[in-house]
Formats: sequence, C-alpha cells, structure tokens
Amino acid sequence: MANVQSMAPVAAIVDLMLGIVTLIMISKVNNKAQGDKIAGFLIGWILVFQGMEYLFLSILEFQVGSASLFGTVDTSDTERGFLLTGLYMFQISVVVLMSSLALVFPFRILPDSWDEKAILGSVCILSISITTIHLVTDFDFLAIENILMVPAFVILISLYIRFLTSELRTENDSYRKVSIASGLILIGMFGESMTYWLSQVLSINDEFNQRIAIEFSIMPSGASWFGMMVGMSLGAIAICVLFLGEIWRSYNVGAAPFSIMVFVIFIVGFIAGIADVAVLDIVTSCYDQACQEFPSAYNIWYDFTSESLVYLYTPILFMFLLLKYDLIDTQSGNNKWLIRIIVILLLLIVSSTVLELVQSFLPIPEMISSAALAIIVAIFIGWEEKIVTQLISGAESVSHNLPFEDGRLENSSTVDPKVFNLTLSAILLYILILSMLHSGLTKGGL
Repeated sequence: MANVQSMAPVAAIVDLMLGIVTLIMISKVNNKAQGDKIAGFLIGWILVFQGMEYLFLSILEFQVGSASLFGTVDTSDTERGFLLTGLYMFQISVVVLMSSLALVFPFRILPDSWDEKAILGSVCILSISITTIHLVTDFDFLAIENILMVPAFVILISLYIRFLTSELRTENDSYRKVSIASGLILIGMFGESMTYWLSQVLSINDEFNQRIAIEFSIMPSGASWFGMMVGMSLGAIAICVLFLGEIWRSYNVGAAPFSIMVFVIFIVGFIAGIADVAVLDIVTSCYDQACQEFPSAYNIWYDFTSESLVYLYTPILFMFLLLKYDLIDTQSGNNKWLIRIIVILLLLIVSSTVLELVQSFLPIPEMISSAALAIIVAIFIGWEEKIVTQLISGAESVSHNLPFEDGRLENSSTVDPKVFNLTLSAILLYILILSMLHSGLTKGGL
C-alpha cells in the first residue's frame, strides 16, 4: 500500500455531504424563481458527482499512489479497472454539469419554458454520449470534453464585464451581485488552472505535461492534449480578466471581499509561475536522463495552493453561493440547523486538514496539533451561529432588485424535484453499472 498524503479523501467526504444536504434542502423549496431552483439542483449534483470522483480517486491513491492521478494504473485487477473507469466518467459528467450551470445562473439565458427540459435533456444526452464514447475509445481522448466549457466561459465572462461596467456606470449595487456570482462560478470551474496562469502565459506548462508523459510513460492523443490546453488557457484568461476588473472596481468603489480573493489567486499564480521557471531544469531532466525529484518546498507550495483550492475551497465556494444568493430556504428552522451543522463540519474539516499539512513538514508533536485542534473547536462552537447569521442575513436572489422589466426573472419555479433528482440519479447509476461491466468484461483492462 502506498502512503499517500492527499486531500482527496477529505474532499470526497465534504463534497458528498454538502451535495446530499443541498439536494434535501432545495427539494423542499417551492417559492424560488425557476432559474434559482435549477441552479441549486445543479450545484447539489455537481458536488455529489465530484464527491464520487474524489472517492474513487482516494481509493486508487491509497492502493497505487500518485500514479492514479495520471491514469497509469495497472488495470489488470478488476477493482482498479472499475475505480479508474468510474473516476474518468464522473469527471466527465462534472464538466457537463458545470457547463450547464452557466445557462441558468447567475443570469438565466434560456426562456423559462425551456429551463428544465433543456437542462435535463442536454445533461443526459451529453453525459451518456460523451462517457460512452470515451469508454469505447479507451479514454484516449480524455479532456477533450473541456471544449464544452467554452460557451460557459464566454457567458460568464460576458456577464461579469457587462454587470461590472453597469455597476460602475450607474452605481447600482444590484449589478454587483451578478458580476461577483459570475466570478465565483469561474473560480469554481477554473480555480486550479488559474493558479498556473503565468506558466500558461509563458508557455511552460507544456514542459510539465511532457515531463508527466515521460515519467509515467503516457502517450496522450492530440485531442487530449488540446483539451488540456483549452482548460489551462480558459483559466489563465479568466483570472487575468477578473484581476483587471477588480482593480477597476477597487479604484472606483472600493475593494470587495471578492476582489481580495481574486488578488490572492492572481498573486499565487504569479509566484507559482516564478517557481515553475526555477524548477524548469528539473522538469527537463527527464528528456536526457532519469527524472529528478522536485524540492519538498515546491510540493508543499502546490499542496497549500492549487490542491487546497480544488479540494477544500471549491465546495465552500459553492456553499457560499447557495447561502448568499438565497438558492435554498435559509429562513426555515430545520434548514438553519442543517446549515449550522454544515458550517461546523466544514470549519473542523478544513482546520484539521490544514493542521495535518503543517504537521507533514514541520516537526510538531501530535499532542500539540491535537491541542491546537481542540482550541479551534472551542472557538468555533458559538461562533458558527454568528457565521451563519452573517451569511444568511443579507441573502438575496441574484435577480432581486435588478432594474429589468422582464417578468420571467421572478417567475415561481415549476421544477419537479423528483424528475430532476431521478434523472441525475439515473446518470450516476449508469456510470456505476457501465464502469462495473467494462471492468468485468475486459478483466479490468482499459
């Protein structure tokens, strides 16, 4: 067994927990706008599918180590073949769901009569068809599905610029909600690639991908390579646009908490680019000789930035969207208790994970780290109610108070929770069954 220090198991627990609770709460809501309710369902299922992806990844990492990240798993074993196949298929479905979210949130693009049918139909067709095509082609074209995020990227960037300029021109704070929500979803979609923006601008990400290909004996197809570059490029463009936009916003009306988040990610990407240039000789060592190991400081930097953003902060970001933009009924007494429990668990999980990361490279005795965690727990108990109150006090639909006369923005939802949940559950079951059959019939070989 490989001794792996990974955030994937924690991310799996957090995402599955948040996803299931979100679906329970959103299913009880009847008085929300249709676009908001569909967005809530999509976010809930994104978290569930991501949780399943990270669950399969964490099991593979426990068995074979980091090789699972790059698909270099010996799939002669049926169990590992099932896990790797399911991992890929859940990953593809998350991309499909993420791309669909931009159609209804933060600003609904589709007519209200099309929402549920169009979203469910497109998600079903794309998820089933793309996963099946990847399966029959042995996942040789994996990552090409990233081109589905191009329309979502164009929509979200357009909404961000449109409502940012409207806010600064009219000084109407209602526009800010749409621009910030667009930016948050962009971070949720491209957060990891945003931390590599300078490396992508300097065109050195190719060097790292080539090292991975040599080190793990991978021969990615042209389509797969193109898909990876699309994802990296969209993330680099997104963070640069957000950075310039937030500088403009800060200069005119003052910095918002979202502005600080964007600045932090931009600076992280800048430092990461410098670090990548510094280790470039190590990267290219694979070309002529055996691959040299990266310095421990470089790996620690990755753990605390890119990996933390993907595994820990993305689900928190989605939870913030659900609460702050009133996608769920935050005023219900039962929901308030569930939200408080979620906040406590999130704070504890994130804190314990960060302490474990610190302990992995600093000689801190376990008794001290346990005492630190106990102190954190004591601080959180009592403060979680204030945090929840602060989050839901100003909770408001993203379309509320927008100066538009389009009545469909405020139409009550006609979305049937049973239809939505059964449809997405069927896709999840389809992935599990197909992965099981594929691994069994091919004896685990991909």
